[in-house]
Amino acid sequence: MADYSLAKPNDPPASGWKLRGLVAVAESRIGLAAINWSNNRSCPGLLQNTRQRSYPEEPRSLGIPPAFDVQPQECDATPTRPCSKCCSDEQLSDSKQEQVVDSPDAHATLEAALHSLGHSGTTLCSTASNARPTVLDYHYAYEHGMITPSQVADRVIAFLERLNPDFHFLIAYDAADIRAQAAAATARFAAGSSLSVFDGVPYVVKDCLDALPYETSYGTTFMGKLRPVTADSPCVAALRGLGGMLLGKAALPETGAMGHSMNPHFGATANPQDPTKMAGGSSAGSAAAVAVGLCPIAIGTDGGGSARIPASFCGVVGMKPTKGRLADDHAAHGGYSSTIETCPIAGSVADATLLYAVMANISYPTSSMPDISSNKALPKLAAAAAAEAAKQPPRPLSLPRELLPLQPCSAVTGEYVVEGLTPLKGLRLGVFRPWANDCSAGVADVLKQTLSRLEVLGAAVVDISLPDLDLVQAGHLVTYTSEMAADGMAAGWLKDWSLRSQLNLDTRLFYCSALSFTDDDYTQAQRMRTRALASFQAAFQHCDIIVTPATPTVAPAMPEQANTTGVFDMAYNFSAICFTPALTITLYSRLVLCVFDMAYNFSAIRFTQAANFTGLPALVLPGGRLMGMSLPVGVQFIGKPWAESSLLRTAAALEQQMLEDGLPKPLPGLAINPIECAVGVHPKARELTQKLWAARYKK
Repeated sequence: MADYSLAKPNDPPASGWKLRGLVAVAESRIGLAAINWSNNRSCPGLLQNTRQRSYPEEPRSLGIPPAFDVQPQECDATPTRPCSKCCSDEQLSDSKQEQVVDSPDAHATLEAALHSLGHSGTTLCSTASNARPTVLDYHYAYEHGMITPSQVADRVIAFLERLNPDFHFLIAYDAADIRAQAAAATARFAAGSSLSVFDGVPYVVKDCLDALPYETSYGTTFMGKLRPVTADSPCVAALRGLGGMLLGKAALPETGAMGHSMNPHFGATANPQDPTKMAGGSSAGSAAAVAVGLCPIAIGTDGGGSARIPASFCGVVGMKPTKGRLADDHAAHGGYSSTIETCPIAGSVADATLLYAVMANISYPTSSMPDISSNKALPKLAAAAAAEAAKQPPRPLSLPRELLPLQPCSAVTGEYVVEGLTPLKGLRLGVFRPWANDCSAGVADVLKQTLSRLEVLGAAVVDISLPDLDLVQAGHLVTYTSEMAADGMAAGWLKDWSLRSQLNLDTRLFYCSALSFTDDDYTQAQRMRTRALASFQAAFQHCDIIVTPATPTVAPAMPEQANTTGVFDMAYNFSAICFTPALTITLYSRLVLCVFDMAYNFSAIRFTQAANFTGLPALVLPGGRLMGMSLPVGVQFIGKPWAESSLLRTAAALEQQMLEDGLPKPLPGLAINPIECAVGVHPKARELTQKLWAARYKK
């Protein structure tokens, strides 16, 4: 078993005058000099892995992983137990369970996804009367005249006007634009010429992706004015072409750099499950909008867990595809990033499958790889990354042939039945116990229950070893922050004091730390990426999917300063802190060290950052609720490169098994069901849950 030595933070949160003092010191010449001196002299924390160790591996800066060559293992089957290592005819192997879609047309990929669901797109697919309406619920209701897109738009707008000022799901929405889209969709359904199952279906887009008619603010007060939006991002254009109804731009913290849901400029996004808790970040608004029922699908981004963390906290599904799978990876960051991907977020695995299918781009990276040769802040590896991109072959979209083994037995209830079946027979689930157990006791209990359910479904749980997780922490830290700062410098705003001073205090601290890393640090981090990817490849010789918690804890409480100055919370935002004992804890060294620690990983990304650093696909879905609390607990599946189909199949089986076990999806107390009259949710039940949720939130 590999060593596991991820350290924990112990400094209290900084806010108010303390936070202002940290910023003043960090942004002064003396402060920057002190940071660099401290870094170079002592290399506190995990920077020792970057600056005091050597790695013979070649640097891998692109972030797109190669297909793993999995070698056959010695069979360990017994008369009473199947082999946990080698494949069998019954195993859930990709070649037997996938369908490959060579067409780049969104209609073709959507049709393939509908075949995965086992539907033609005209039947109700809701598994429970009180569930959030799915994409197919909307389509069924529209097709049968039970409600119109215009009526849905009116209900959504009324909800936003009433609650968005307090809960900040969206940064911007335009009621007139929503109604215009809805009117066009209503006319198409009336004429019998709907565009697709997405026609008239509401969705939101994280405000770091372009979507007309809105600015792209990145959660700041000035970035939306620096660059006019002239066209939709590719994923938005695909949904618009299929008739999707864009509600607006979803909330995020400034620049999307931090892993929380606080934004003093636009308001802190509350968690619909409990408005006193954070929604997670940075795709806070996207996940919260789905959780509250504004829309069944949303588009987010993920650079270290930014889609999967809020999905876990809010009780929805978040999927980070393989790096290079989607067309919008570079657009999600405003420039080049080897760790950030555009991600589907949805209320169900089925809806995540549909959205993923229309977002995928088979020609990436040759047609969508951004030109980073002008990124002067990272000159040593820019040309190498571009050359590596040119060598990457096109990756046709692959989808499950069958998301679940049986089709719905009723077009009215859409009930699936997996009881007594073993749809995951032959699937090997790897667990690195020291890593998976590095979480709260309640989260560990939910993970244990999840693994038991997966075994009931036929999967085999095997122990694996991952020896280089400390390199993942340090390497992802340097890579993510360096690329964020490089793009800010290239765009000009990071070196323009009149603009940078408009950022919130914690964001400014983040960029101070990011600017302290050198090109040599970045190059070392890419060597560490090569080694980390090899470690995961070795682990996948023994398993098909790696299972972890999504986050170490459930959603934390919203700080009192969330809507004012913000908070630099060491305990929440950063794990992987390892202080150098030689540093004396005086006021001066505390300031220097605290600024330095801004570059360390968010505690919430303990389990999620590995997929970003290695480029592997990962999916998070609700695994249960914490005992005695209403907060959901997320479970994460990490897959082999380009093996999103395996993740979707496994997640769909678990989701359905939980329903059959009497554990429905975690629904918030206050929610909107825009087609409520169409699916027949009992009004008394809705009234009761609204009262319960409202009681938790006190202004």
